[in-house]
Amino acid sequence: MKRYAVLGIIIALVISIAAIGCSSGSSKPKPTPTQTPTQTASPTATATEETNEAATATSLDFTVQFETQGVVYTYRYRARDIGTSSLDFRFDMTSEQGNVAYILKGSTRQGWVYTGTEWLEFTTMYQDFDEFWNAFYDGFEGYHNYLAEEWTGVQGWTYTVPGVGTVTYTNITINPDLPDSLFQPD
Repeated sequence: MKRYAVLGIIIALVISIAAIGCSSGSSKPKPTPTQTPTQTASPTATATEETNEAATATSLDFTVQFETQGVVYTYRYRARDIGTSSLDFRFDMTSEQGNVAYILKGSTRQGWVYTGTEWLEFTTMYQDFDEFWNAFYDGFEGYHNYLAEEWTGVQGWTYTVPGVGTVTYTNITINPDLPDSLFQPD
C-alpha cells in the first residue's frame, strides 16, 4: 500500500510538472529566446513559407529539458502514429529525485508506469486508462504543438516561460522508425 502512495505522489508531481511546462491555449505566455542555438538553420532561405516538419510528422523523438527554481527535469518523448487514434507514446523523465516512465498505447488502450524499480500496468493499480491518457497526452501534445508551431529546425532550441523557467528542446528527430519493443515494458 505504501508503494502505491509513493507512486501516487510521483504521478501527481509529474502531472504538475508537465502542466507547468506545457501550458497551452490563449493564456500561454510567449517564450523569450534565452540562448543562441547550438546549430544554425540552413542558409538557403526561400521567399515561400515552409511547413515545419514537426507539424506533419507521423513519428517523433525529442528531449525536453525543463529547469525551474534550480531543479532540472529531463523528459524524452517518443511517439508514433501521430494524428491517428492508434497513437502510441512513451514518456521518460529523469531528475535528481529519480526516474519515471510511462508507456501509453492508444492502439491497444494499454498503459504502464515505471516506478524506478518495476513496471506496473495501470489496471493493476486500479487506475483508469482514460485519466492517465488525458493527463500524459496533454503533456505530449503541449510540447509537440509548440515544436510544430515555433521550431525552426535548430537543435538546442531554448525559450523562457516568464515566472516559471526555461525549456530546451534537443535530440529532435522527425519520423524516426520506432520499434514495437519501445512501447512495451522493458
